Amino acid sequence: MTDLQLHVLEPARNRNGEDALVPFLLGARHMPIRISAREVARLDSHRLQLLLVAQKQWALEQVPFQLVETSATFRAGVERLGVAPDHFDKDAMQ
Repeated sequence: MTDLQLHVLEPARNRNGEDALVPFLLGARHMPIRISAREVARLDSHRLQLLLVAQKQWALEQVPFQLVETSATFRAGVERLGVAPDHFDKDAMQ
């Protein structure tokens, strides 16, 4: 299996350009990934949508997808946007 690819989400999404998450996901396609949310200070709907779509795609391909080190602000943002705060803890392919 291919080496695990790691990405650390920035504290907030850059609204003036592409989120660094997008090129990471495109470059890591078909590879096991781990995304750290330890530095996230604000989660917006765009970034959450990217994470949800990526999680589903990796699951369909049966490739490990992990969202780790979720900060309290990340979990609060997930909940504020209508998703269970522990959503990424469930059924993670490890």
